[in-house]
Amino acid sequence: MALHEEGVALHFSKIVTPKSRGLAPYYHFRILAGSRDVGHINLRVGDSEHVHRVVGHVGYGIRKRHRGHRYALLACRALAPFARTVTPEVILTCDPANHASRHTLERLVGGESGEEVSVPRRDPHYRRGARTKLRFRWVP
Repeated sequence: MALHEEGVALHFSKIVTPKSRGLAPYYHFRILAGSRDVGHINLRVGDSEHVHRVVGHVGYGIRKRHRGHRYALLACRALAPFARTVTPEVILTCDPANHASRHTLERLVGGESGEEVSVPRRDPHYRRGARTKLRFRWVP
């Protein structure tokens, strides 16, 4: 299955099985813009509280020097055909203060605002200081 969107291609790298209990396994892809590796995107598998309230099914990171080109949005769109084979609905989350990620997710879901949800006290992200997340629902 070719995963690409408007000049961005996803290259499957590996399947990761976390060692910590309660964390979801995920498919890890490199995001390529032409021949440049501009970041990564992960598709988590599972419907745990950690996925639904804190990290979402999709996580991505764009290298600093490549930010501002909508690579995260294009990578999410490129991931859509594969995501549909895993789950009919994808949960996406971001920190409320991360405006770039918030705008990416709002564009992806058609302009809808995310729902603010609390991070459970027992979640590792709570121990790192996260108290709320914005949660979006996406049908890829």
